[in-house]
Amino acid sequence: MLSERWLRAQPEQAREALRRRHADAETLAALDAWLALDAERRAAATRFDARAAEARQLAAAHDPGQAQSRAEMKATRRALDALAERGRALALMLPNIPDPRAPDGADATANRIVREWGERPSFDFAPQPHDVIGARLGMLDLPRATRMSGARFPLLMGAGARLARALANLMLDSHRAEGYVEVAPPDLLLAETLVGTGHLPKHADDLFTLPADSLYLSPTAEAQLTALHAGETLGAATLPLRYTAFTQAYRREAGSAGARTHGLLRQRQFGKVELAQIVAPEASDAALAAMVASAEALLRRLELPYRVVELCAGELPFSAARTFDLEVWLAGEGRYIEISSVSDCGAFQARRLSLRYRPRPGAPAAYPHTLNGSALPIGRTLAALLECGQRADGSVALPAALAPYCGAPLILQPANA
Repeated sequence: MLSERWLRAQPEQAREALRRRHADAETLAALDAWLALDAERRAAATRFDARAAEARQLAAAHDPGQAQSRAEMKATRRALDALAERGRALALMLPNIPDPRAPDGADATANRIVREWGERPSFDFAPQPHDVIGARLGMLDLPRATRMSGARFPLLMGAGARLARALANLMLDSHRAEGYVEVAPPDLLLAETLVGTGHLPKHADDLFTLPADSLYLSPTAEAQLTALHAGETLGAATLPLRYTAFTQAYRREAGSAGARTHGLLRQRQFGKVELAQIVAPEASDAALAAMVASAEALLRRLELPYRVVELCAGELPFSAARTFDLEVWLAGEGRYIEISSVSDCGAFQARRLSLRYRPRPGAPAAYPHTLNGSALPIGRTLAALLECGQRADGSVALPAALAPYCGAPLILQPANA
């Protein structure tokens, strides 16, 4: 959530920030409505204070008119509370403001390539996409998944299931060695948690819900890890907090019409290892760089070519002020796809979560910065391994880093070999 004080004092800066994000008309209208409502609320607050002062004077004088004054005061308080509630609902619709360093632009064509790593594999045969390779290896069975659950759910069998587990363990061990605390959080979340992290109300259409229990399936462990300390005031000595978790993520993918969704690329359920940090504001840049480096280190250990891309203002996630995507090379398709997105959300989520910290003993509480990033999603990582490691005889060579986790041999053979 954006600072109400800032919105009130700098409405033109707020409008310009939303325009830089290429916000839609509904979002711009929400800002205008909030500003009008805020003025109305402050006028109501002035009336309430006047009624309260009048009630105190009448009570001191034992004036019989005090009963009427109290009734008017209560009515004003109810109106004031209603205005505050409406104002918060409008404020929750406003995205974070872009960091000044984020490139200008409306779409992915304006994203900035920061660096590339690794040599893209070349083949003396026609390379195949991962879903074809996975089916041939007997490790990916999408038709049976569809019969059980409908379209766009994964089903990994045998070597596929073992490889997915190996990848998760490799990632978690790597992050634990970097000082992250491993967490095993619940998958079902209250609406307040998702409001706090910015997934509600913005992404309501993309969430799976359990209405009978007033719960949601988690769309990403960012929500659980960032909200671990919601409502708390942390001591400065406790920061930074670093958390990692392997969880399932559930998304309806309501906005993916027209996107390439075959195989493991855009599933409604997928495993993912997530990173999250809660830091003092002055440590935010260093934390962002470190989290990008953590995801890069995994891709290098897995010998997967990738590039780092800084997102332009128009491409930023709702809660993010600055975001770097890692895009891995899919050799079978001859293109890069996003495999990690690492974001600095500033104080935006902390403010929504009522998460504070005390910079020093006795100092006023302030909002920390929150950061999150995927490192990495299992399905897309597995897809890249299959496509980059494929060989002419139909087998797939895996990187040496996986040997401690899935054993030898590191060659996957076709099911009928």
